[in-house]
Amino acid sequence: MFKCKPERNPKQAITLVVSLAVLSCGGFLTASISPYRLLAQLIAVAFLVMAIMLVVRYTLTEIEYAVSPAAFVITKTVGSKTNVLCTVDLTTAIALVDKETYLHSKDFSDVSIKFNYCQNIKANNTFVFVFMYKDKKSMIEFEPNEVFVKLMREAIENAKKSNGEPDDYSEPKSNLID
Repeated sequence: MFKCKPERNPKQAITLVVSLAVLSCGGFLTASISPYRLLAQLIAVAFLVMAIMLVVRYTLTEIEYAVSPAAFVITKTVGSKTNVLCTVDLTTAIALVDKETYLHSKDFSDVSIKFNYCQNIKANNTFVFVFMYKDKKSMIEFEPNEVFVKLMREAIENAKKSNGEPDDYSEPKSNLID
């Protein structure tokens, strides 16, 4: 099994935390002097909750991608708690393309289920994994490195060749040397 953990953009994380903290404080300050105090406080609390959710999602959460000969697995770690977000059988794969190709291709216009498992907001160099799930075209956007993309494409080819049956490979073969 090969794993990939995307690099967090530290500048983006610090900017997110500081700006949301300043905006939340400003919202509560405004609520304290507003003639519609109750409504302003409710809006400030709603904004604070949204800010906490964004900070947890994009600064405290670690996402890891893994590919085995049969499956693509995405796990999320927050603190010491790890959850498997999804496990996708590689035999259901349709394509693994970069985000620009996905956006400009008519082949993927009928994707109905969409997931974003990126570590960073508006991440650069993201890839899209398109697959079939319950007879619907689905996609997962994620941000792997080039080595992981090559290994995943190889694993998809091997899984489709063997039609889901176990083969002699314990992992996808690659010519890459680290």
